[in-house]
Amino acid sequence: MRAWPVRLLWSILILFLALFATYAGRYAYRSVVYRGDNVSFTSCPAPLSYGENDGCVAALQRLLDADLPHAGLRHDGIFGHKTLAATREFQSRHDLQVTGKADPGTLGILKDLAPEPGSLPVAAILLTAAIMGTVLLGRRILT
Repeated sequence: MRAWPVRLLWSILILFLALFATYAGRYAYRSVVYRGDNVSFTSCPAPLSYGENDGCVAALQRLLDADLPHAGLRHDGIFGHKTLAATREFQSRHDLQVTGKADPGTLGILKDLAPEPGSLPVAAILLTAAIMGTVLLGRRILT
């Protein structure tokens, strides 16, 4: 007779932990992916253009990928065809001169539109709490 409230409580707890783990995972992903977006680009050649291959291009790719709709770029640091197309599309959407080169104006708008990076310590705490809660709940259910 008292078994169904206990099962209901466990079911709600499992659902809560699943939602919490999903949120913590998304927060941690965002914290890690956008961690390097505060690159100043002062040591980078101006403008960044097709054929370049360095960390400045990887930062450009992260910034282009953060803007909606996401460009779907690999952050490999190679300014290839996809990065060129994403740069042109970004410039077109934001009423800039469409050159395909990441000039200071383009980089400035990209940095203004980029999401704030999450805090890595907070992400680690959230993910740890979600994983530990899941493990403890799993042990409780199995024993």
